Amino acid sequence: MLGGIIYSAGLVVAIIVVIFLQYREFVKQQAKEEETSIIFNYREVFGPMGLEFLGLFIILIWIVPYGVLIIAPLGLILSVLSPAGRITWAQTKVPRTMVCVFMISMIMLGSLSPVSQPKSPDSWGNPLLTENPNAPIWPASQQYTWLMAPSVGELDLEIIQSISIRTPHQLGVYGSASSSLNLASLMGLEQSRLHQAIELLDDELSFVRLNPEEMALAPIPNQETHRYVSSTLGIDEDIVIRQYELRSLSIGSNEEGVKVGEVLCAATSSWGGELQILVIIRPLGHPDLTTNRYAEELVLDWLSA
Repeated sequence: MLGGIIYSAGLVVAIIVVIFLQYREFVKQQAKEEETSIIFNYREVFGPMGLEFLGLFIILIWIVPYGVLIIAPLGLILSVLSPAGRITWAQTKVPRTMVCVFMISMIMLGSLSPVSQPKSPDSWGNPLLTENPNAPIWPASQQYTWLMAPSVGELDLEIIQSISIRTPHQLGVYGSASSSLNLASLMGLEQSRLHQAIELLDDELSFVRLNPEEMALAPIPNQETHRYVSSTLGIDEDIVIRQYELRSLSIGSNEEGVKVGEVLCAATSSWGGELQILVIIRPLGHPDLTTNRYAEELVLDWLSA
């Protein structure tokens, strides 16, 4: 929540800075013209209802799914639909451009505010790794990785990643988990985070060699939420999930690669623009890929942490 407050405060500061700069320009102009009868009206700096829209913008990024990605284009379209709107843009081009630049800068900086520690169930023990050098530096994130060693003679190896990550596009919880996973998939952002997991998987598998640089994720068309229930843990939640085939592009001649495992992602969100993601990587042949595809026990442990 604190990160979201800092994020919002930065947007307010951006608006105040532009108003202050316009006030200074107003004072200089008045001094040149030796005019003192005109009073500076801060509400007109961004044109009619401009300041009100900016205030509404800051509120709506706490409420609207996809946040900035929906509100900003919609506001821009509405502001130029009418001839009066286009005239207002011509009259207030400088302060509007300035506030857009400052607010984008504050969104970028606000998305670097620290995140909480990833969920770490006691039953999993200490994470094998607490950093991921392959993770993007923006937005802010933190990642823990566990290697669940296989049973003797079995392929029930699991690599688990618990991630806390800032959501730059929205600060509310409504649709945040779903929108964030959709955006990550669209932009291929999950690929870099899997680099570390692929290296661990390659170390553990003796029958195949996996090159992290030649791996691909193929979405599995399936349900987008799954209900996880445990009366013992007091959990009954519909959790946003995504499933992917893990494909090696260096095995075989198929351009789409050869399936070597599956990846399950589960995500929950919290107010203030933070996402908690659980990533479970299981190799082909893992018994749970047919009997427990949604990793019930692991996800319930993670949700209860």
